[in-house]
Amino acid sequence: MPNSYFTRNNFTAQIAEQPHSQLGICVVLPSFNEPKLEIALNALAKCTKPQSNVEVLVVVNYPENSSDEIKANALECIDKIENANKIFGNEALRFIALKAFNLRKKHAGVGLARKIGMDEAAWRLLQSECNHKIIACFDADSNCAPNYLVEIEKLWIEKPETAACSIRYEHPITGTEFSAEIYSGIAQYELHLRYYVDAARFINHPYSYQTVGSSMACSANAYIKHGGMNRNKAGEDFYFLQKIIPHGNFEELNSTVIIPSPRPSNRVPFGTGRAISKYLSEQQSEYLTYNFESFLSLKGFIERAPIELFTASRKNTERLIAEQPEPLKQYLETVSFNNAIEEINSNTANANSFAKRFFMWFDTFKLLKYLNFANEHYYSRKPISSEAAKLAALLNLHPRPISLKTSDLLKLFRNFDMNTTR
Repeated sequence: MPNSYFTRNNFTAQIAEQPHSQLGICVVLPSFNEPKLEIALNALAKCTKPQSNVEVLVVVNYPENSSDEIKANALECIDKIENANKIFGNEALRFIALKAFNLRKKHAGVGLARKIGMDEAAWRLLQSECNHKIIACFDADSNCAPNYLVEIEKLWIEKPETAACSIRYEHPITGTEFSAEIYSGIAQYELHLRYYVDAARFINHPYSYQTVGSSMACSANAYIKHGGMNRNKAGEDFYFLQKIIPHGNFEELNSTVIIPSPRPSNRVPFGTGRAISKYLSEQQSEYLTYNFESFLSLKGFIERAPIELFTASRKNTERLIAEQPEPLKQYLETVSFNNAIEEINSNTANANSFAKRFFMWFDTFKLLKYLNFANEHYYSRKPISSEAAKLAALLNLHPRPISLKTSDLLKLFRNFDMNTTR
């Protein structure tokens, strides 16, 4: 077993019992002050059982100096987990509570909770004799299709080299559990998530994938190889997967579906729950997203730079910059683009390696930073319905997408994403 990762991270296993020899999937759920943990537990219990054994590791966590109510909730969650194991548990499926109490406030959050669970999962899976060793991430308020576990396993059986995957997700956009405003907000926010990735793909950025914490999985070996989960209080899923995606063997699993909750939340500084809370508190009628023109301003650059700048002189690099739209020219100056191209060229021997290294530099983080820069200084953010309609028209998703409601646009993008993989 590769012990160096666990040594570096000062890992100590919580579960004393040895894993079953055919343990193949560990599902990791962070649970902080969670009132409806049974939703996720029941959903996983009702899943069709895969060939390998499954452990559901629920990381019940809270930071130091938490209130008595939060501590009481943690004990209630542990009772729910133990009860689920009594009712549904057997040799092939176990529900296990991991206690992560009184975490240092500086680090406590969803990233650290996922890390605690995923480290434990990797440790156990790497002791297993099962051919596939899969860590699946879930959320404590999510639901899933009954084929969730078997489809994850099937992916790794058919493509054992898979390092990680994103899994199709669909928030509920109608119903009686939440208010009409919440359903409206989540439809717009999910459309924003899909628009962002599909627009990035439209301009040919190679590393653009959905990165939703409740809807991803990785192999235990890839988890360790790429340094494990981070301790970010939000965006941990994005940062984690972006360490893996550029190295290849990343898949999109569309044959099953995760159903995340649309509920508002202020637990994290950004993300779905915070976006819905902001939408409600500011009484927004429309969710604002990146102006589609800010994506289009990148298209020519992304298509030309990886090809034309291999072995290019500084003068040729400056010429390419001068031909770009003003927002992009200004942004490239702020990130010392000339120096970056010289460094990339000094470390590459052929055009293919240059292109790969170029996108390791102009990665999804720089893409996001550029969009923020451009929309703050040059473009104005626009309602998601109008910008998604522009993209839908170029993707030929509908003859007249501009006339569609947000929910109809979302359905178009869901169908497009489900049937279009990289």
